Amino acid sequence: MMSGPNMMDKGKMGMMSGMNFTRGENITGSIDFMSAITKAIASQIKTSLSDASSAAEKSIGNSSHAVGAHVSDENGYLVYVVAVVDSSGKVHKLIIDPANGKILLSRELSGFEALMMLHQGMQGGGHDMSMMNPDFNYGHPMMMNPGSNLGR
Repeated sequence: MMSGPNMMDKGKMGMMSGMNFTRGENITGSIDFMSAITKAIASQIKTSLSDASSAAEKSIGNSSHAVGAHVSDENGYLVYVVAVVDSSGKVHKLIIDPANGKILLSRELSGFEALMMLHQGMQGGGHDMSMMNPDFNYGHPMMMNPGSNLGR
């Protein structure tokens, strides 16, 4: 055990910080973490991504087409994000609850938002590292300038 006012036991520090101090050591438990998380999430999903995309198209109207969809995190909740193009070429963002298929948000996007969503957002997907998160830097240096009015 470590000592001193600023020292902690490695095991306790690892648990508190999420750091892994067992690199290279062959530790095998009885519960596979990713498998357990995947099964827990899957047990709560009652609407497929395909069904969510179809519901999104139906809600936007005739001749609309889903052009992208992915699983994401919105405010700590697992959701489907679907991009739909309507009959006049306008892009809509829909957020759908995978547990019940309910449309939680449906809004038409500005041209710039649509461009960013379709160009960047659907590529990565998930964890709000994309789409319409105003804090996300889409990898374009010009987007880093907070004073820029580009696209607004």
